[in-house]
Amino acid sequence: MRRSHAASGNPSLALRFAHAAVEHSTRALPLVRARAWGRLATAHASAGDPDGFRHAIDQCRRLIQQRHSDDPPSLYYLTPQQIDAEAGQALVDLAAHLPGRRSPLLREAAGLLAPIAVQGPAAGFRRSGILHGIHLVRASIGARDSEATAHWISALADHLPHVQSIRCRTLLTTVRTRASKQLRAAGRTDALDAINTALSRT
Repeated sequence: MRRSHAASGNPSLALRFAHAAVEHSTRALPLVRARAWGRLATAHASAGDPDGFRHAIDQCRRLIQQRHSDDPPSLYYLTPQQIDAEAGQALVDLAAHLPGRRSPLLREAAGLLAPIAVQGPAAGFRRSGILHGIHLVRASIGARDSEATAHWISALADHLPHVQSIRCRTLLTTVRTRASKQLRAAGRTDALDAINTALSRT
């Protein structure tokens, strides 16, 4: 965790740590190895390497199917849905590096993230729904889809009062700022008003 935090914003360092984790976990349980490969996939995406990302995420998905009764309890959250979420977020990052492939990458990201963002609030995991909704807003901004941006910003405004999370508030404030120009140009100030109201009440 400390290494991951230290490598934030530094793709080369993140890749070095992630490769080391994969090598270190070679003889570990499949779920532990899956966690390492998932981190490597994210690192490749942040570095703008689509082939490295695809290989690592495929390895992660394969290993996550091989669960054992003695898997570490700390990895209880590592499910196929969690990997979809991480892959979706990584694809948004990857699209920023590859403008020529931005549209298909962002469509793929939205396809992975949208079901989780919708299900999260319905299933009682509102924080998860908000986090994935934030990445959906990032995807829609990148795709220049103002209607999708307005839709997800409005959905986030509805769910935010039910979540007490400084991280969510900070991320949402950042993405709201990024979305404001697009939404104003599209005449969707209603979505901006909704998120501004929600943020002022939390």
